[in-house]
Amino acid sequence: MSFTTAGPERSDVHGFAGGTAHPSLRGLRCVRCGARSPLRADTEGCRRCRAEGVPSALLAEHELSGVDGGLLAERWSRRRDGMWSYRELLPVPEEGAVTLREGATPLVALPAPAEGELPGTLVKDERRNPTGSFKDRFYSAAISWAAWQGARTVALASSGNAAVSAAAYSAAAGLDCVVVATPDIGEVWRDLVELHGGRMLYASDAAERWDILRREAGEKGWSVLTNTSAVPVSSLWAGVEGYKTMAYEIVEELGGAPEAVSFPVSRGDGFAGVWAGFRELFELGLIGTLPRMIAAERYPSLSTALREGLELPPEQPVDPGSLASSIGNPQATVMSLRVLRESGGTAVACSEEELRAATRTLARSGLAAELSSAASLVAVERSCRSGELSGRDRVVQVLTSHASHQPSAFRQDS
Repeated sequence: MSFTTAGPERSDVHGFAGGTAHPSLRGLRCVRCGARSPLRADTEGCRRCRAEGVPSALLAEHELSGVDGGLLAERWSRRRDGMWSYRELLPVPEEGAVTLREGATPLVALPAPAEGELPGTLVKDERRNPTGSFKDRFYSAAISWAAWQGARTVALASSGNAAVSAAAYSAAAGLDCVVVATPDIGEVWRDLVELHGGRMLYASDAAERWDILRREAGEKGWSVLTNTSAVPVSSLWAGVEGYKTMAYEIVEELGGAPEAVSFPVSRGDGFAGVWAGFRELFELGLIGTLPRMIAAERYPSLSTALREGLELPPEQPVDPGSLASSIGNPQATVMSLRVLRESGGTAVACSEEELRAATRTLARSGLAAELSSAASLVAVERSCRSGELSGRDRVVQVLTSHASHQPSAFRQDS
């Protein structure tokens, strides 16, 4: 099997000076207006949409016409390379992969509770990735791309899991890593970043992180992997590509698409990546239907946008005492909103009390989850009670990270 259309030449990749992109890559496309762009190294999103006041992400577009989906799936099924088993649709050639054997995480059955009429669900257990979270898919792909393009230092803003993952994959690639965080970042996350050789920079608050990241990266020539503005867009497109592989694995294990997928969402890189993966499988003829996507959010930004028919999810007031920091952004993205509208999905805002109850439910099934990660279970339970999901539906909830990253949340829950 071979792909039929070559990607852009090296001169189209602004800001890097390294190898060519994967041959299947056509370029980037705005998720809102559909405008195409050559591959870019920045995370500012679509310039046209930003000028219109609706910042929107640019995500990768692959040339799939002429690809034999069945032959491709057969090739994938013979491999045992984790996420990089699907290398034909990832951003760098096989020889450019920076991998710690992430991916290949299982679906684990979560039994239905004894009381009530909630169905059992399948848990996509992303805790089993090398650093304990789904972020490893993003940073394997993003660091691979940065290293392939000749980067020496990568930089990002993070509240926790991304920081650890970026530091680990940077170490594997021999790159320097700088993490901009607030002083209240969890001790476990901070210590792990430093253990991997990453360097921490501290901002006075979350908003100042973007200013520091833009300024320092601009002055020092660092390659930025995350959003750089308070108004959310997306992280680097190449990293979002890594998240597609969750969809590929779900379909391969189930033998088809589930009826629904529930995902903890803050800005929604993973949410958008999984949806992109399902859409590619549909285009390749490997699935006949697409799942409904359910966004489990801490604050009702997406919920409000859906209810009021908005183009840009609005910023919401936050609970300063919330420990759900991994889904703690007060404003969702246009990118995540588009996923919901395209899939006929819904958003569920989760309270702190619901998250704590969900972590206890998961723990009693042997799955110790970070507080934010349990949001996917809250969303499934609420959707079942409202009638949006039925006991006949195959539902996959993504468990994004391990409880060990945030032990303080559970000391307070005792």
